[in-house]
Amino acid sequence: MAKKSNAITNEPVKTFPEKISQRLTQIRFRIEELKTDGLFVNYLPNIRYLTNFSGSSASMIIFQDSIWFFTDDRYEEQVQTELYPLPNLQIHITRDIWNYLIDKKLLKDINALAFEAEKLSYQEVINIRNLIRPVKFKPGETIVEPYTMPKSPEELENIKKACAMSEEVFNIVLKNFKPGMTEKELAAEIVYYARKLGSEGEPFPTIVVSGKRSSMPHGSPTDKQIKANEVVTVDFGCVVNGFCSDITRVFAVGKYTKEQKSIYELLIKAKENAIAQIRPFVNGKLVDQAARSMIAKAGYGDFFQHSLGHGIGIMPHEMPLITFRKENEIIPEGCALAIEPGIYIPNKYGMRVEDNVYVAKDSAKHLTKAPEELIVI
Repeated sequence: MAKKSNAITNEPVKTFPEKISQRLTQIRFRIEELKTDGLFVNYLPNIRYLTNFSGSSASMIIFQDSIWFFTDDRYEEQVQTELYPLPNLQIHITRDIWNYLIDKKLLKDINALAFEAEKLSYQEVINIRNLIRPVKFKPGETIVEPYTMPKSPEELENIKKACAMSEEVFNIVLKNFKPGMTEKELAAEIVYYARKLGSEGEPFPTIVVSGKRSSMPHGSPTDKQIKANEVVTVDFGCVVNGFCSDITRVFAVGKYTKEQKSIYELLIKAKENAIAQIRPFVNGKLVDQAARSMIAKAGYGDFFQHSLGHGIGIMPHEMPLITFRKENEIIPEGCALAIEPGIYIPNKYGMRVEDNVYVAKDSAKHLTKAPEELIVI
């Protein structure tokens, strides 16, 4: 039998963004505050933010002076080239993390581990505690996410590319659109051209709703034909190197009514008014109010019930939330946001416009820009 080769065909990652070191330092301060020896991380997006791992199975324990990274044998070769070369990173290949640690006696000098309280179920916590006693297993809230909101220049570049790709996809499908296409067919066109332009996948199921169905903010596409004199809302994104865009566009087929034109222009103004309020450390509730108050003043307040926006990154919906429902959601410098006011009149129609922005030192910078006038095909 031929001897198994240990050769790696791909070049390993040789450097990593400075932002990763900053994140790890901030997380280690939190570990110290929690009076634990380390932090167990099992949420894959957070793992990718910290290590660059893109697979479907991983966890890690962050200590003050080292990191233990766990994945299974499917990714044994991948991690040799994909992971950031973090100081004192130790890779462990196993399908049973806790019994592996027990068998290897790796927990013998550990008194307590913290975990992300929002990422493990109660039953999972009980099971782990029973396995690793006398090691304490302590919950900590939002330990990682505050430090992944600000994006590194490299991460922002991926988001910019995903945004540009989304706008190009929309322009292509508009040119190809013909009345009589179904919502499913239009959704398939969006997915197809996004993939053809290089998107790694869909950050969320593509939304296409038309006519009366457009009053459903997150309606799934159906076999309904898109007819003349209907408005159509599409909400989709692209993915570049794991980072997402998330935009919503509206167009009319044949012609639009005076009311539809007025609502669309109102949404554009409300969106831009909100974006004008964004700067580092502003309260998200104030940004939400900047759009919501305009919509309410125009008489449509009851038809805009969802939050104004959210962060984007590895996930299409991340912290911070831009919402009237939270009092102290502060927007940090360096994060990327989706701002999406909408008006939905039941059994009549609805519209939403959504653009992505980046929070720079003094203001928000557009990464996408919805047309100022309602498009007609």
